[in-house]
Amino acid sequence: MCSSDLPQVRHLLEGYMAAFEHADVDALAELLRADIELEMPPIPTWFTGRDAVCGFLAEVVLNTPDQWRLIYTRANGAPAFAMYRRAADGTFRASGLDVLALHDRRISRIVAFNDARLVAAFGLPETFTRPPDHSM
Repeated sequence: MCSSDLPQVRHLLEGYMAAFEHADVDALAELLRADIELEMPPIPTWFTGRDAVCGFLAEVVLNTPDQWRLIYTRANGAPAFAMYRRAADGTFRASGLDVLALHDRRISRIVAFNDARLVAAFGLPETFTRPPDHSM
C-alpha cells in the first residue's frame, strides 16, 4: 500500500465500522471483494463469497441496528476492530476482535475472533457507555 492509498483505506475502514453499527448489510457488501472469506477460529465453519458472507452476517450478526460499536486497532500490522455488543442495560461489552485483510481497495478476508478477552489484551476497555475516541 502506498501513501496515496491511505485516504481510500481510511474510507473503507470507516465504512466497515458504520455498516456494523447501523446493521447495513448492503453498505457492507459494497466494501467486500466478490471472493471475500470469513472465518471464526476455532469454529471450523467459514464462508466464502460476498453472498454467503453477507447472508450469514444479515441473519446472525447484523440483524438489529445500534447493537454494535467498533474501536479501530491493529493486529499483527493488519487493520482490526475491537467489537462491542450492546447489553440489556445499554452498555457495550467486549465481544471479540475482527482482523481484516485488504486487497484491491476492498476487504478480502475477515477473521473474527469471538473472544472478549482479546479486547483487553489490546489495552481497550471491556465495557463502555460511549466509545472512547480511538481514531484511525
